[in-house]
Amino acid sequence: MDLNLRGRKALITGGSKGIGRACAEILASEGCALHLAARNEADLRQTREMIESEFGVSVTIHPVDLSQGDNTRALAGACPEIDILVNNAGAIPRGDLWQIEET
Repeated sequence: MDLNLRGRKALITGGSKGIGRACAEILASEGCALHLAARNEADLRQTREMIESEFGVSVTIHPVDLSQGDNTRALAGACPEIDILVNNAGAIPRGDLWQIEET
């Protein structure tokens, strides 16, 4: 399927496993350059190697814990020109929006 995404840049949080990795593979197959963020650097490296070798796109990895607000802001600063965001990072605290505080 051609979604006309060739040349676009995508940031995928939780991009080293599961749904995030599947999204990365689909976007790579469409010709997107990727920024992948996750906590585990070894998993990110493995995912990058597979995607670069299979799809020939650029993959930048960001080993980071996005449960910390400063890390989230730093990642946004490191990826200022993205076209696509897949916000797939997990670990959501319980409660409604008014009860949840930034840690």
